[in-house]
Amino acid sequence: WPSAALGTPRDAVPSSSPRALPPRRACHDAAALHPFKDGMSDADKFLFDTNGFVVVPDVFGAEDLKRFHDAIDAHADAIHERKGQLRLTRGGKDDPLRGDGVTGRKDLAGFLGWEAPHREPFREVLCHPKLVPYLHDLVGPGYRLDHNPLCILQDPGAEGFEFHGGSTLDDGSWNHPLGYDFKHGKMRCNLLAFAVHLTDVNEGDGGFAIVRGSHKSNFTCPKEMRRLETATEHAYQPKIKAGSVVVFTEATTHGTLPWRGSSQRRNLIYRFSPATSAYGRGFVENGGGAPSFFRGRSG
Repeated sequence: WPSAALGTPRDAVPSSSPRALPPRRACHDAAALHPFKDGMSDADKFLFDTNGFVVVPDVFGAEDLKRFHDAIDAHADAIHERKGQLRLTRGGKDDPLRGDGVTGRKDLAGFLGWEAPHREPFREVLCHPKLVPYLHDLVGPGYRLDHNPLCILQDPGAEGFEFHGGSTLDDGSWNHPLGYDFKHGKMRCNLLAFAVHLTDVNEGDGGFAIVRGSHKSNFTCPKEMRRLETATEHAYQPKIKAGSVVVFTEATTHGTLPWRGSSQRRNLIYRFSPATSAYGRGFVENGGGAPSFFRGRSG
């Protein structure tokens, strides 16, 4: 209560009164910032903090995978192959990411807005009970889908994509929009990604690859390393079974290797950010408000 010098309200209630308010919490944000017990295992915490990613096995079963594939097949006409100027690689014989030099990566988007039932399995990723603990522990409660998720498809021989992300910008400064940090016993990611594997990836097949531990690097990744022209042994391609999810911070340098598998690879990419920040630069006219709300307003 205010001191006597400032005056005491006439209706002030003594602290001993039954009407007294409960004591204030030490931090009014505490309940909002950490309302749940940690959901990640000690092993996953160690692996994520050490490597910048962790593989969550068997998130989706055979029936779930069939729903994903059926939905994608039903929208095959919306799949776009990157050809010509849209190719992700230079295509020269000296480019280690070129694949066969002809087959481009294929992209498919918009699946969260498909008609039911095709949209449902993709929406279930957003709050899947096996994945939510990672979102709460690494991004925080109130996490948000940051920008449009994407389905990446690679046919045999398809090109890769140069390594990107990382903790440091080209000028050597901290890449805070993708930042990873550890403070007061908690890991926090400004942009967290899910790579949902819909098909098996065996050792040496290619596809998703990552530079382990690079989320803690204080130096810019050299261009020749991003293009896989040097230090190729650091481009780690995990062996992953269909239905498993790679959870990784975008602060970890990662990319895609040319696809050497015998059948098409399918992979979903989702990205999440904390409730109070946004990486995606998209916007809607007038903030998405109804025209009547802005009628007669200026500025």
